[in-house]
Amino acid sequence: MGLNETVRDFINSIKYTREYTELLQSKVNIERNSSLKNEVIEFNKRLGEIYSSNKSAGVIELKIKELNRQFGSLSQLPEVDRFLKASKAFNDMMVTVYKTMNDSIEADLRLK
Repeated sequence: MGLNETVRDFINSIKYTREYTELLQSKVNIERNSSLKNEVIEFNKRLGEIYSSNKSAGVIELKIKELNRQFGSLSQLPEVDRFLKASKAFNDMMVTVYKTMNDSIEADLRLK
């Protein structure tokens, strides 16, 4: 099996995890409500703009606090809370996957 096939199998394995399934289900719940969906999209867009800016960590932190104040009630909604928790769980899982990959490759490349 070639690398591309292995990558496809790896991606499918990720898609069958509990974390991915929960994230998809929570996403579907938000998409059922168009105004809620638009609010979440706007929040994510503005959050992405903050993170991709060249501002200092202090400025970014202030902007995130301001954004959270503007969208504070959003996270109080059960659908959004579920989505945020599912996103965090999925991201945590992926961090573990990336760390495992990195550790394995780094171990092979370490000079002895």
